[in-house]
Amino acid sequence: MSPRNRWTTALLGFVILALAACQQRAAYSHYEPVSLNGWNREDTVKFTFGPVTESNSFRKTLGLRASLDYPFTNLSLIVEQEVMPSGTVKCDTLDISLIDIDGSPKGKGVNHYQYDIPLNSISLLAGETLYVSIRHNMKRENLPGISDIGLTLEEQP
Repeated sequence: MSPRNRWTTALLGFVILALAACQQRAAYSHYEPVSLNGWNREDTVKFTFGPVTESNSFRKTLGLRASLDYPFTNLSLIVEQEVMPSGTVKCDTLDISLIDIDGSPKGKGVNHYQYDIPLNSISLLAGETLYVSIRHNMKRENLPGISDIGLTLEEQP
């Protein structure tokens, strides 16, 4: 192999390794649909992750898909997280701004918009399971325009 080919092969190998190292590994990614008639306050969306096989830390992201039928500029959500068997419980209220100052959706898309909201990271021990439940906390009982709620967990290095 000529020196030029060796250099090209080494460079290509380095680029492939660098790209592979930069990719985040989604340990869990799941979306649940919300009723087409609207998301009722009593309709809690639930996710279960685990039990994990080895201890690790995970970056959590809440996913939201909404259309222009959603009548408000923001969304208030209650996110409850429980780790079992330890019984650790955490409850957060999220106020998410969906529309920017110009009146344009902050999400990505055309008719339906994808919003990715970072949540706090979590460390789980081997054998633990994470249960997450999400419900809206708006004054209106039924929210049109929300189509899906999702949760993604990515392993942290």
